[in-house]
Amino acid sequence: MVALVALGHAQGRLCGELAAAIARFLTRGDQEAGPGMQGASYYHESEPTLEEATRILKDLGLVRPVPRADKPDETWYCRHALTVDAQAMPDALALAISATDERLLTSFLALACGYDGLSSERTPFTPATEYKAAMRALARAGYAQSVGSAFRWTDQVATAMRQVDAWDEQGRCIASLREQERLAQADAAWRSMPETIRRTHFAKRPMRLVPVVEALTMSWRDGAWHPIDREPPPAPAGQIALARRLIDLAQGRA
Repeated sequence: MVALVALGHAQGRLCGELAAAIARFLTRGDQEAGPGMQGASYYHESEPTLEEATRILKDLGLVRPVPRADKPDETWYCRHALTVDAQAMPDALALAISATDERLLTSFLALACGYDGLSSERTPFTPATEYKAAMRALARAGYAQSVGSAFRWTDQVATAMRQVDAWDEQGRCIASLREQERLAQADAAWRSMPETIRRTHFAKRPMRLVPVVEALTMSWRDGAWHPIDREPPPAPAGQIALARRLIDLAQGRA
């Protein structure tokens, strides 16, 4: 019985690790109590992903609205504070939850992968220190696989990854697909580049990013070079990344 109480439910502990990672992310800007500490506060600013994370933590009793100093009977809608230290959340939820709360998994992925650089790719990756405990818990639950000191996502996480628009219906990482498309587009642009643009923007050193972006905006549309348009339509997303790739190709770094 002592061992059971000490360990609690594995699913609850997973939820606790995810909640702790979310709490640390949300409160990383707190300069008073400190990130992840009881009383640390943050504003979700009505941003949907942060608002949903707050709603989940509030349902679990891990955050509460901060009272307004000017109106003691009211609380701030956007500002919340942790009711418990993040490091205590795994033990607390291990004893309180017996099944995985999929909302926590989805919220964790939306924040960590969407905002904080945690990889959503299918290849092995090494997470930042603040996410290692959560990744170990996800690996124990089958959502990830340990690969030495790194981790790889498994098919078990596919539903949650699709919900946060990180994977497509075939389980492919959307960021990877976009990167492959960008590289292919840059290679095509480099091979078919008019000599005038090549001499103007890529024959000189150092190469400057802004003029290359401007050249792309005025001349590169729908996968092909066109006569210069001094009043081009709005540039599609990814022009800066495409320009950087072209500079890498010109400098032989690709």
